[in-house]
Order: sequence, then C-alpha cells, then structure tokens
Amino acid sequence: MDLKSIHSKIAKGETLTDEEKTFIGEYDAEKVLNSTAAAARKSAEAKLKEKEAALQQMQADIEALRAEAEEKANANKPEIEKLTRALEMLKKQVADKDAAFAKLDQEKRQMIRGGKIGRIMAGLKFVDGLDAEIPRMALEKALAAVKDDDLEAEDLVKPIVEKFKAANKAIFADTTGHGGGSPPKDSTGSQGTQTKAVDQMTPTEREADLKKRGIV
Repeated sequence: MDLKSIHSKIAKGETLTDEEKTFIGEYDAEKVLNSTAAAARKSAEAKLKEKEAALQQMQADIEALRAEAEEKANANKPEIEKLTRALEMLKKQVADKDAAFAKLDQEKRQMIRGGKIGRIMAGLKFVDGLDAEIPRMALEKALAAVKDDDLEAEDLVKPIVEKFKAANKAIFADTTGHGGGSPPKDSTGSQGTQTKAVDQMTPTEREADLKKRGIV
C-alpha cells in the first residue's frame, strides 16, 4: 500500500477500504520526509568516504610510481624515453584524480544544499495529491541566489519563502483551521478568482492550473 495509489483512488472518487483509511490517518508526511532524507544523506556520506579512500590510494600509487620512475632514470639513462612516456601517463592520472576530487566536492556541496532545502520544504504544507518535486524545483529556483551557507539564515530565507508562498497560494494547504471561504486570487491579480478549490480539481485541472501559474 502506498500514498500515491490511495490519492489515485480518491481522485477517481473510489471508496477507500478501512485499512486504507487507517493508513491515511496514521500517515506522518514530515516523519517520512525526515526518514528518507536521513537515509539518503547516510548513503551519500558512505559513498563519499569510499571515493575519498579510493582517491587517496590512487595518489599513493602515483607517488610510488613517480619515485620508481625517477630511480630508474638515474640508474639507466637509455630508458629515458620509456620513462618519459610513463611520466606523461602519471600526469594524466594526476589530472584525472584532480577532476575526480572536483566532481566529488561538487556532489558533496549539492548534497548539503539539497538537505537544507529539504528542511525548508518540511516546514511547508501543500495540497493533497501534489507531487512535492514540483514546488521543490520552483523553490530551489527562488533560492538560487542564496549561498549554501546562508540557507539556514532565517532573515535571508524567510522573506523569499513568504514571497514564494504568496505567489503560489493555490498549491498550499489551508493551515488556518478555518477551511472553506473564498478561493485564493491569482498571484498576478490579472486572472481574477478561481472558480474551483484546488482540492476539488481533477489531476488534469490541477496540472493545468500549476502550468498557468508558471510552477511547472
């Protein structure tokens, strides 16, 4: 049983089983998100350590080969040409190692930034049935100018998040406790008022609404 299949049944107007109703009642989205993020972070850190260890071993091997090549060059001059080729190969290995370290560093920074944005996303509540990747991509774009180290600075991040929420009211769930009321107006003010609440839209209508607002 998974949340997506239950959402699909709800969208089709099908009746949920008692087991599915219990699953929905006990589902904790924030707990699932935190658990998934922690598992992904742990896996990424383990892979990072493996890559670092492999690169360190490569560097040790290169230094050993370099020392061996220099020793042979001093002991046997006729092999200079052969050793020159070996040194060229070593240079390439060093370049490959540097490139691998650069890529590893980039992956590490992306992982850290992704985790911080994930924590920001955990504080937002979206309408049922919305794929979280859609608002996540839009939020990442909105925060693109914020440096990785500043993503935890509330005075820098909060105004951007609030502006994002104000511009995309249709995708956020009502957390005021009032419910009902008039549907939110379009963020641009040029399209008037929605004629149907987001949680009453079909998947096709919801996707069209998000495209109209430039979220997807």
